[in-house]
Amino acid sequence: MTNGLDQDISQWKTAKNQAINGELRLEDGIGEALRAACENYRANLAALQKDAQGLAHLGGYGGVPSAEALKNKFQNKAVNGEADDTADSALERLDQHIEIATLMRDTYAAAIGKLRDADEANGARLRKEGGEF
Repeated sequence: MTNGLDQDISQWKTAKNQAINGELRLEDGIGEALRAACENYRANLAALQKDAQGLAHLGGYGGVPSAEALKNKFQNKAVNGEADDTADSALERLDQHIEIATLMRDTYAAAIGKLRDADEANGARLRKEGGEF
C-alpha cells in the first residue's frame, strides 16, 4: 500500500541529496536547532515503537469468542497489520516516521555542512577501534 508517508520519505531523500550536493543550505544556528529537534523526535518515536512491541500479547479480554476476536484484532493492528495489508501496523507506521525523522535530521546536518563532518568522525573512530566498513 502506497501512502503519504512513502511520498514524504521520497521528498526527504531528495532534499537530503540536495543538501549533500550544496543545493540546500541553512544558517548554522537554525540548521542545528532543526537537526536537534529531529533527533529528539526520532528518539521519542523509537521509545514509542518499543512500547508498541509490548502490544503483541494483550490480556484481560475474557474468554468469550467475541472478546478473543477483538483482542486478536488489536494485537494484529499494533504489530502485524491487517491480513490484506501487513504494512498497516503501528510498528510499521512508526518505522516510517522514524525513517522520515532520520532523513530530516540528516538533511539539516548536511545543509549546515555537519553530515560530512559527522561521517568522517565516525569513520575515524571506527578505524581507530579497528572496525570494518
